[in-house]
Amino acid sequence: PSLVKAVIKAESGFDHRATSHKGAQGLMQLMPDTAVEMEVSDPYNPEENIFGGARYLSRLLQRFKNDMTLALAAYNAGPDKVEAYQGVPPYSETKNFIQRVLNFYEQYKSEASLP
Repeated sequence: PSLVKAVIKAESGFDHRATSHKGAQGLMQLMPDTAVEMEVSDPYNPEENIFGGARYLSRLLQRFKNDMTLALAAYNAGPDKVEAYQGVPPYSETKNFIQRVLNFYEQYKSEASLP
C-alpha cells in the first residue's frame, strides 16, 4: 500500500482528474493502452485507476524480479526501455521519478508503522 500511495503522490498529487501532456490519466497516470491492458474502463475513476495501476506495478515488479528501482523505471519510461538499457534509462525525468517515489515510499512506510 505504501508503494502504491507513493506512486499516486508522485504521479498525480492525488488528483483523480489529472492528465499529463503525454496522455496519462488519473491517480496513477495510466497511459490509455495500459489502462485497456489492465481492464480499466474509466481511468478517472479512482477505484478502477488504483486497481489497474497496482496490477501494472505488480506485473513490473514480477518482470524485474522485485527490483523496485527497475520496476519504477519501467512504470515511468516503459519496460522495453529498461530492458534495452539493461537498467534505468538515462532520462532525467525517469531518475527524478524514481527518487521522488522512493522518498514518498519511505515516508509512507514509516508512517504506517507508527502505533
